[in-house]
Amino acid sequence: MITNILSKLQTTSKLKYNLFDSAVSLFAQLEEICKDVTLELQEADKGEKPIPIKVEKINDYEFIFRVGGDVLVFILQSNIVKLPDDTYLAKSKYLKSDPDLNYFGQILIYNFLSDTLTFGRLDDPGYLIGRILINKENKFFLEGDRKIVFNFPELKDNPVTKEKMRSLIEDLILSALSNDLLAPAFHDIMVINYHQKLEHTSSMGNPQKIGFDFFAKNRE
Repeated sequence: MITNILSKLQTTSKLKYNLFDSAVSLFAQLEEICKDVTLELQEADKGEKPIPIKVEKINDYEFIFRVGGDVLVFILQSNIVKLPDDTYLAKSKYLKSDPDLNYFGQILIYNFLSDTLTFGRLDDPGYLIGRILINKENKFFLEGDRKIVFNFPELKDNPVTKEKMRSLIEDLILSALSNDLLAPAFHDIMVINYHQKLEHTSSMGNPQKIGFDFFAKNRE
């Protein structure tokens, strides 16, 4: 039994530790790219009232990127995951060639309205417009907004590069900024209680994003 435990620690557990290190490295790279984009946008914005653009580090597992009225929230998941066997990606020849390739580090990117964070509007929705899955070969798979996903190859042909991450960040920004807000129906907000008035004055009308076309299935 001890031999079996040791074998598991030396194989799967070591794989997971190494994968997490790769995810941490990618997460740091994404933060640095966001900072670079911030500086470039600030230098290019010569208007009298500059558009608010900044990167804010929350902790080692989260940072936020404010761009105008939108916020991209980047979250590094601390656990390594394995895809369910019934998913199309898990059934691919590439992953079946080596079971260890089916373990992934995860980075999640949510889109919130900037006012949601500024005013602490707890009921406002956020949208997962990107999920990056990275495996032991430093190759990644992207799920999320369809317009972004189709800019990147399948997992087996998609190694992480700084150029691809820069392209991804730019796509995420454009996707967030391009999706306008949909006003709720008048009758849905016609009656409120006093608690709603006290707690949610800044979010009256409950606007929500309308344009995301999410993709998390076979592209073929």
